[in-house]
Amino acid sequence: TVFIDDAAMPLVNKWGDQITNELARQLIEMSGFYFLDKDKRGDFKSIEGLQYIGAMGHPGGGKNDIPNRYKSKFMCFNMVLPSTVSVD
Repeated sequence: TVFIDDAAMPLVNKWGDQITNELARQLIEMSGFYFLDKDKRGDFKSIEGLQYIGAMGHPGGGKNDIPNRYKSKFMCFNMVLPSTVSVD
């Protein structure tokens, strides 16, 4: 199991991408990575049998929204903090 914490933290580059999230999306979608080394460029490393869990805060205050094509890989739900009355 892979836990992706603070998925909203990566910076958005000038093309509007979040590189870290794009790599994670590629891993989830394609079950692996393409090598970038000169001698292995274009070869694919298959990674099987993983489960993915992610967490993030709401966008704002230094956190960015994640791309819709990355969100589509997860079952999303929102949890809010309980009120003080509920906790007591």
